[in-house]
Amino acid sequence: MKKFWLSALACVLVACGAAGGVPDPQAGDLLSAPTTLIRQGQVLTAQATATLYGGGLGVRVQVGAATADRMGAASLDGLTLDGVFVVTGAGVWKAPLRVTAPASSAPGTLSASAWSGSGRLRPGSSVQVVVRLKDRLGHTYWLRDTSRAGG
Repeated sequence: MKKFWLSALACVLVACGAAGGVPDPQAGDLLSAPTTLIRQGQVLTAQATATLYGGGLGVRVQVGAATADRMGAASLDGLTLDGVFVVTGAGVWKAPLRVTAPASSAPGTLSASAWSGSGRLRPGSSVQVVVRLKDRLGHTYWLRDTSRAGG
């Protein structure tokens, strides 16, 4: 009977560990994210702007898609922005997204904003922005902004 309870306890502990969320990525993981992503014949890129303001850092991101043959905008139907991560000299931060309404975005784009405390950032500090995208099936895609934005 004692073995049964130990086995049951082990199963419960394993289930608790499996139920926890995936930890946020580290700076090295984010900096190795691709700057372009080809998904279903579409070339995805991210553009970001970072701005320091009184006590915080604001980031605006836009993910755009074009068909692989570059003939016009493609659809991002089925993809959503799931997170914005900013890598700075002081570390990594993630802030809640404010997704821009699809009607105000250009066709073939996803737009969002994020704000957070700036920590030790100063004007001219270099930051790297990485977005996390999810599709309808729950697959995760990472996409890094093509430039290093200054704060």
